[in-house]
Amino acid sequence: MSSPSAPVPDTALGPTYLIPGTIFVAIALAVCTGRIWTRLRPKPHLGWDDHLIIIAEVLSLAGFCLTAAAVGHGWGHMTAYVDPADATIAHKCIFAVEILWMISIVFVRASVACSLLPLSTARLWKWTLWILIALQVALAIMWMTITLASCKPLRAFWDAGVYPKCWDTRITINLGWVSAGLYIISDLTLALMPIKLIRTLNRPLREKVAVGILMGLGLIATSMVCVKMTTFKSVNSGDPLSATVIPSLYAKLEEVIGIIAACMPALKQTGEALLKKWGIMKEVPGNGQMSRPSFVISLKDVGKSKTGGDAIAVADLDGGKASEAALYDGGKAEWHAGSSEITIAKTSESERTTSKHSAQA
Repeated sequence: MSSPSAPVPDTALGPTYLIPGTIFVAIALAVCTGRIWTRLRPKPHLGWDDHLIIIAEVLSLAGFCLTAAAVGHGWGHMTAYVDPADATIAHKCIFAVEILWMISIVFVRASVACSLLPLSTARLWKWTLWILIALQVALAIMWMTITLASCKPLRAFWDAGVYPKCWDTRITINLGWVSAGLYIISDLTLALMPIKLIRTLNRPLREKVAVGILMGLGLIATSMVCVKMTTFKSVNSGDPLSATVIPSLYAKLEEVIGIIAACMPALKQTGEALLKKWGIMKEVPGNGQMSRPSFVISLKDVGKSKTGGDAIAVADLDGGKASEAALYDGGKAEWHAGSSEITIAKTSESERTTSKHSAQA
């Protein structure tokens, strides 16, 4: 007579998720709050990118609270050691977290894309960003459909007493590889697109490097996507309460690091103050004021106006909102120290002629 098999050892992976999750969620909340605070001073000037990142942050916080509730009801332990009623609640919470993540990650990337839209008048630039936004929406709809339709009845996701009829797991795994690749391409595109603009900054090389790092923080979120891909082979295997913790952690880090990366550029003024304090950003000798700010960009290569003048796109990435890119023939942009606004002084041909005659007289 064979002896009964030994019970499976229990696991306690809840803290593995909650400790790093709490740290990064707190940082994301602080940075997002700082971004919105800068947008409300000296007067409210919130843009689409700000509204999108606020929605993403609210969804992220809701998802983290649900995850904490799931841990309290046994998520991270082996199912055999968890009360069935608690296991049901934990599965419901994780199912809701999955839905919230699908939505929030769209708003994160869409916010970044919307913040880049005003920085160039080039058609290729704008179409690329709109295509990326549409791609994020399409991926979210795809995964929402798969999640809600892959198993029938739906309550099988949290009710262990129901035996569902589900799609072949190879379908979701293969789609997971494809979508992960598209997410990586999207993140790389959003992180690398500003490089062309950074090269035009009227700043020393080390300041350009600092700005590039600030704008490229999204690459850290890209690394989380890559790490998450290593868990695809073990999808739908192992104990459902324990085996889902690590993949969920990677997905959460991808989301909150994306929020941090989206909000950091808006804190430029605070960053400039620190750079000046550390001696990285210098002041113009003689007047005690800083030179043309790093984030005021003139793109003379974007295009030409109908009258042959340079097409100059003026953008401001600091606490103020980026001004609309516009064409100015024969004009000049003046930056006033202490202000985030650009004053365009356009001189007409007749005024130039009058000034010329007055000078000759």
